[in-house]
Amino acid sequence: MKFTERDIKVAIFSAIAAMVVSVIALDMHGYIKHSSEADAGVVDIFELRAVGTEASTKVSPKAANREAFCADGYLLLRPRKNVSGDAVAGILVNQKMRPIPCSQELPAPGV
Repeated sequence: MKFTERDIKVAIFSAIAAMVVSVIALDMHGYIKHSSEADAGVVDIFELRAVGTEASTKVSPKAANREAFCADGYLLLRPRKNVSGDAVAGILVNQKMRPIPCSQELPAPGV
């Protein structure tokens, strides 16, 4: 069976049209979830304070209302007191959106 140039063009156009219609139908029925600005927003900003023997680092004696934990090798934060009931844990990332890894044992610096 030999396909003409017109048959090939019709097949390509039909495939593209079918994909567009499928995506529109899935979106209209709610199967495609769109993220909002609130989903990717910055919750809090943290600072890293160096701890050394030469100088003392002053911090507040009162603990923050956040606790960190290790899950699947990454550092996550969650609120200690969940008053509203809708707060969830979030992954800690740096300025380049790279997750901060964690481990149960502390390796030597530079390793």
